Amino acid sequence: MIVPAHHPAPELLLDYAAGSLREVQSLLVAAHLAYCPECRAQVAELEACGGVLLADLPPEPVSDSLFGTLMTRLDGAVATPPPVPAPAGKSLFPGPLRRAIGAEPEALEWVRVVPGVHLSAWGIGAGTASACLLRMAPRSRVPAHRHTDSEMLLVMKGGFSDEFGAYRVGDVASYDTGTPHHAVADADGECLCLLVQDQPLVFTGPLGWLLNRGFRF
Repeated sequence: MIVPAHHPAPELLLDYAAGSLREVQSLLVAAHLAYCPECRAQVAELEACGGVLLADLPPEPVSDSLFGTLMTRLDGAVATPPPVPAPAGKSLFPGPLRRAIGAEPEALEWVRVVPGVHLSAWGIGAGTASACLLRMAPRSRVPAHRHTDSEMLLVMKGGFSDEFGAYRVGDVASYDTGTPHHAVADADGECLCLLVQDQPLVFTGPLGWLLNRGFRF
C-alpha cells in the first residue's frame, strides 16, 4: 500500500475542503487524496466541520421569486458531459487526473525540453496558474531553475530527488517563490509527475538563456 511521506500544505487542504482552491491546485490535491488515506481523513474532518458551521448559521431571507428563477436557469443550463470512461485495464493516473486528461501517457503528445526530460502537450490553465505532466527518463536532470511563484509536483510513477529530499509515488513536492530547484530522476525507472505552477519558472545555469526563450534541445 502506498503511504505518501510528503503532503500538500494544511492550508491547501482547508481551501480544498471549503471549495475555494483554484482549479489546477484542486486537481493536484484531488489526485494526491487518491494515494493518501491520511489526507483523505483530514479533508473529511474539515468538510464535516464546515457542515456544522453552516448548520449553525441563521437562515437568510430570500425573495418569493427565487425558486422560479432558479428552476428557469436550470432548465436553460447546458447538460454536463458524461465523465471520461476508465481505459481498459489499470490506469496509471489516479481517478481525478484520468478524467481530466482522458488518455494514458503513451497516447499523449510530449515536448522535449532537454534529453530525457519532456513536458506533455496536454495542460490546463486558470489565470496565471497552469498544470501539465512532467516525464523524466532514469537519471535525467531537470535543468536548474528558480520559481517566480509557487510550484507543486505530484509523483505518479518512479521518483526523483532534489535539494530538499526524495519523492516517491503519491508524494507532493512544494516550492515557494525564489526557491532553486534541480530535480534528478531515480536510476531504476521513468519518473512521471503532475506539475502545477502559479507562474512560469526561470531557468538558470548555462542553458538558462536559451530555455527561457523557448529553445528545446
